[in-house]
Amino acid sequence: MTRKTLALVLPALLLVVALMAGTTMAIQVIKIKPDTPGVTIIKEVTTLKLKTLPPTHRIDPITLPPNTGVLIGPFTLNSGQELGIYVIWSPSSATLLIGILNAQTSTGYGAYATGGSAAYVFNPGPGSWYAVVFNESPYTVSATIYIFIISQ
Repeated sequence: MTRKTLALVLPALLLVVALMAGTTMAIQVIKIKPDTPGVTIIKEVTTLKLKTLPPTHRIDPITLPPNTGVLIGPFTLNSGQELGIYVIWSPSSATLLIGILNAQTSTGYGAYATGGSAAYVFNPGPGSWYAVVFNESPYTVSATIYIFIISQ
């Protein structure tokens, strides 16, 4: 998906989601690199409770119990491509870690989000990458996840 296509599709998608929810919402897409302030570096995933899902561009509502998450992918990125992750969840007070993880090294980075929706664009470089959504909250979360491969 090119940036131009994403720029055309994402606002329409967000409008549909907002209309379905019966409310209006504003979303800010945050571009993330490993050196971005506030980014959490993921050094090890063996201690996390993660379920691996096949690479798809939309995960319909998934239940994430406390301290569990999903790996979606892997997605193969070429030079100049980025991975976009948009998540909508409830309850909105829950804290999620949204990030990416290298399929070969099991290292990556991400950011914490609250508020019920978040959109991040990651620029990790070429390779195989998983999208990561992890529920840091002490209660169960229901989330819908959208994944975009963005070409420059």
